[in-house]
Amino acid sequence: MKGPCVLRLRGVALSFGRVEVLRGVNLDVHAGVRHLLLGPNGAGKTTLFNTINGHLRPNAGTIEFDGNDVTRLSTGQRARRGLGRTFQIASLFPHLTVWDNLLIAAQAPSLLKKGAQAANADAAAALEQSGLAAQRNMIVGNLAYGQQRLLEIAMALATQPRVLLLDEPMAGLTQEERGSFAERVVELSKHTGILLIEHDLEVALRIAEHVTVLSLGAVVFDGKPADALSAPIVKEIYLGSQQ
Repeated sequence: MKGPCVLRLRGVALSFGRVEVLRGVNLDVHAGVRHLLLGPNGAGKTTLFNTINGHLRPNAGTIEFDGNDVTRLSTGQRARRGLGRTFQIASLFPHLTVWDNLLIAAQAPSLLKKGAQAANADAAAALEQSGLAAQRNMIVGNLAYGQQRLLEIAMALATQPRVLLLDEPMAGLTQEERGSFAERVVELSKHTGILLIEHDLEVALRIAEHVTVLSLGAVVFDGKPADALSAPIVKEIYLGSQQ
């Protein structure tokens, strides 16, 4: 059963010069739901993420988070309200331990004002949720790549997000690592809403509960995973001339 809608986009449009990158995007992300964002290269998926978290400002439309209009708020202001984000390439502190990385994220002085006790509690909760408790004292540079991707998510979780944007979190993982990672994403969705970009359709559709497909900056499908690949427009995108 879906939780309340925590992220709502209506008519979001963005152009770079005369090039329309996003065209009237409507999107609803619900609490506790694993929401998959699909589309071919150039569809506008990462641009949409950058617009949602405040790196880019839309030319038109509105973005609501937790019932409040955040369209004109900065990235930091959105993070303080509970919007988390990971990137295609992990951004970690490789010479520090896993725990040190989590503490830095939990304290995030430019984003969140909290005491040491609260920061420790948030870091500990994120460590447990990520499944990295056994690696707490390891130097990050010595972690397997899949564990580094999990740590990046854990750092986002340490800020206590209500929605977490995952931008290709399984990129570069082996098939075995992807299976384990997918299971972890399912577990994480019990704590936060998840909007996920992922190119591995087999794994992504297996864990997704809702699917939105973008093509040329516009939403062309929005519905259940079981219906996504059978939809004519999605077949055309992935099997036809738009590959």
